[in-house]
Amino acid sequence: MVLIKNVAITGNVEKINEQKVVDHVANSFLKNKFNISTINPIKFKNVSSLDIKEIDQTNIDLLCILGGDGTIIGTIRSLSKQIPILGVNVGSKGVLTDIFPDEIDLAIEAIKKNMFIIQERLMLKVTLRNQLVEPRVLNEAFFYRQSLTKLPLYLIVQGSFYIKKKMDGLIISTPTGSTGHSFSLSGPIVDETLHVFLLNPVGSIQRLPPIIVPPSPMKISCSDRAVLILDGQIKYDLNKNEEVLIEESEERAKLVRVLSGRLSQIEKLGFDIIG
Repeated sequence: MVLIKNVAITGNVEKINEQKVVDHVANSFLKNKFNISTINPIKFKNVSSLDIKEIDQTNIDLLCILGGDGTIIGTIRSLSKQIPILGVNVGSKGVLTDIFPDEIDLAIEAIKKNMFIIQERLMLKVTLRNQLVEPRVLNEAFFYRQSLTKLPLYLIVQGSFYIKKKMDGLIISTPTGSTGHSFSLSGPIVDETLHVFLLNPVGSIQRLPPIIVPPSPMKISCSDRAVLILDGQIKYDLNKNEEVLIEESEERAKLVRVLSGRLSQIEKLGFDIIG
């Protein structure tokens, strides 16, 4: 049993255009006898407000994030210690969120009765120039050529397995990220509970299909200058033949599910799931 008593509330202030959303969520936790705090820049009355970097020094049991998928992804990268996250959708698609603001009372009731699950999601860690640049990448690492007039050669090495093909780019995604950029480029949807990497070639000259592989260390390089974009939010410029190491992160993102469960990300994309 997971006991949740101390809740911190954060979110995307650009998407939370009305303070009443914050007030509604905060008041709902308060009336149910939870201890609450907020994460800057979110404010609520005289409740103490923390910096996101301070969470690992607290006894917070649950982080309630008001926003969309991008807000959740960015927040997870900022957490030096992963704690359970309840996503409240005030964005658009909200694949990673679990509820809408008007469902907060239902969610709190489920939490009080311990009727929820915590999904632990695989993440990537990325090393560039012998330096760990990102230890927590929830969705994907996206490689793409800089030159639009020259098709480069990508080399992918994973142990004794390797691929060397000409293509525009490459997406290395987690099961969570399979419904993100990879899916928009015709990649398959992977059950979010699986322990795998998804390789999705972009514009392969020989139509190389997506490949699912074990999450062991993988080295990727490009024969020309390229860009590396992590989670659609952070960009690195890569030199010719510069090697990037993609590994499984030691940490797991922890997403709370109270009103949805396994394969909920498929339903969020508009597909019906029965069973």
